[in-house]
Amino acid sequence: MLIKQDSRTMSSGFRRQGKIAADSLVLFCAGIIFIMFFSGFFARLDNWLHDNWLDLRLRLNVRSSGSPGLMNALLPLDGPSRDIVVVIIDDRSILGIPGLFQGNRYIFAQALRNLSACKPKVIALDVFFAANSADDQAQDIELAKAVAEAGNVVLRAYRRDDRRMTLPYPELSRSGSPAPSYFRTHRDESIRSISMKFTSEAGKVTPSFQTETFRRFFNLKPADFEFKDDQLLVKLADQQMQIPLSNGEYLWLNYDNPTRAYQTMSFYDLYNNSFQQEGLQDKLVIIGYANSMTEEKFFTPLGGNEYSPYLNALVLRNLLNRSALVPPDKLVTVGMAAVLLALFLFVIFTHLNPVSFFIVSIITILLLISSSLVSLTLYNRIFDVTPSVFLLLIALSYTIGKKYYIELSEKLRIKHAFQHYVTASVVNEILKNPSKLNLHGEERNLTIFFSDIEGFTSLSEGMSPLDVVSLLNEYLSEMTEIIFKYDGLLDKYEGDAIMAVFGAPIDQKDHAIRACRCALENQKALARLREKWRQEGKPEIKARIGINTGVVVVGNMGSTMRFDYTVIGDNVNLAARLETANKLFQSEILVSDVTAELAESVILSRCLGKLKVAGKDKQVYVYEVLAEHADSDKMFLDKAKARKTAYDAANAAVEKREFAEAERLLSVHLAQQPGDKPARILHTRIKGYLIVPPPTGWENIITQESK
Repeated sequence: MLIKQDSRTMSSGFRRQGKIAADSLVLFCAGIIFIMFFSGFFARLDNWLHDNWLDLRLRLNVRSSGSPGLMNALLPLDGPSRDIVVVIIDDRSILGIPGLFQGNRYIFAQALRNLSACKPKVIALDVFFAANSADDQAQDIELAKAVAEAGNVVLRAYRRDDRRMTLPYPELSRSGSPAPSYFRTHRDESIRSISMKFTSEAGKVTPSFQTETFRRFFNLKPADFEFKDDQLLVKLADQQMQIPLSNGEYLWLNYDNPTRAYQTMSFYDLYNNSFQQEGLQDKLVIIGYANSMTEEKFFTPLGGNEYSPYLNALVLRNLLNRSALVPPDKLVTVGMAAVLLALFLFVIFTHLNPVSFFIVSIITILLLISSSLVSLTLYNRIFDVTPSVFLLLIALSYTIGKKYYIELSEKLRIKHAFQHYVTASVVNEILKNPSKLNLHGEERNLTIFFSDIEGFTSLSEGMSPLDVVSLLNEYLSEMTEIIFKYDGLLDKYEGDAIMAVFGAPIDQKDHAIRACRCALENQKALARLREKWRQEGKPEIKARIGINTGVVVVGNMGSTMRFDYTVIGDNVNLAARLETANKLFQSEILVSDVTAELAESVILSRCLGKLKVAGKDKQVYVYEVLAEHADSDKMFLDKAKARKTAYDAANAAVEKREFAEAERLLSVHLAQQPGDKPARILHTRIKGYLIVPPPTGWENIITQESK
């Protein structure tokens, strides 16, 4: 028998391990498919991460007050190239040079001649001259002559799409080197890469505006530039330069320096020849629009719009400093994510406990994120890590879920078994402490709440059964919702009656206050319902509430087959008697002296007298709950205070056998508040005492004859 049991246990263990492996395999496949299918989403996340690294580097190196040497050693910042000069057509130029805004080409011709006299290596004219002038074609010829005389001007052509471009007007195109410019926007609409070549519909490859400018700066031949696979090979005098590209065309930009950190001068000074000419010799000069009227702006990853000349300077600085980014390798990204996920799911998970697994996972994630920073800042290489981080987080969640799988499944089994018999709060208490499933109870000090509809039997006689059920359901739903609001335990419904418990199964120090607040809100809600029912032509329901606080036995009562979580004891019966005792006083909420005393800091109540409970020798002082001390309805609260004052004074006079004074006090009070029914009951009783005074030694006790 023992061997068979061991065999069954081992077999079960193997099946369980097989199931876990199958789950892990499904998770592995689903994870890899997900990161491949949603690659664009992860690309955005990685771009966001890279942008933050770049911004961090700029902040620490440029804006930090700390040691720049230390910051540059930890997060090195590549300075702007001193070979680049940006000439901007700014607001000063537009306003100070007549005709410039209209595109007068004589102005550009003069500026080029002034610049050419300084002997720059190359001039990149980042201005597109689309067609000949309609009025004065002589200016077109003049600009073409100036370009031809300079002999080193790269002209900007307009790239209409991936296969078509428009050259500048013919005379200008023949005098310079026209080339198209295309800044590529990514999914987040920011400029992250730029085209380095243009392939026409006929298959002819033309260098881009930036590539041609770069070639001219080094005075290289077109044959020295070769586009091969995902690289641009440049044959320099002493070496071969390899520039990484993506899709065989695009250079990834490295925003490792402020975009305007270049030697800059105004076109106004260039045109008027009011600048230091020696500062432009052997330079790469970029001329372009950068003013408030220029609509051509580009959104950069670091969160700002930038003008074309500055972006061209960024591109050429990346090329000259060899700091362009190496594009991300999708195969490496997916492969690394797959290897890490397999390692964690099939190896680490099976050998480490969940706490260790959690620590290892977090450390690995931090290392991945750190490697993204190191790769970008030290090696100018984009290393996408968010797919791996995402899959590791999934693996971590899976592991934690597996740890608690058996425990949670057991709790769910208990919950499903008991949620149809007890309230959700009881179920949660049982899940926290399964020992509460024992049939024996425990003694606890609780507050018991009873509510019953006044005269419901006679009220429902003239209604159809469906109408009775509808009305009763609406009433019970509203009252129960309020009980749950104050964390009461709905013990049971008995027809139109409600029994609730405060202080169990979860301990509540203020259970008496909660019960009284619940009772007050019940009566206010019932008043609103009566108004609604009156408009609908339905009967108006009134309810009586009895509350008592005391030691009771609480727990699961019943048999081993069927039991219920409830309370029993003499204090439960007293709460029920207080509910029916409302009939004697014509009150709505009646509580015992214990409850009233526990709640007096929050609840305003008045003592209605000493009650001898039906079927018991026990006598108890009973109180009517009137209002909360902090009630926002000032008129309601003042009226409640007046009721308490008048009733207490009249009761005190009765105890002294000053019946005339008691009658006078109540007469004055009832003239102001004729709806105070308990006061009217006492007033009637006092009138009887005036006619037939009670005997000497009489004790003012009200007897409850029936339950």
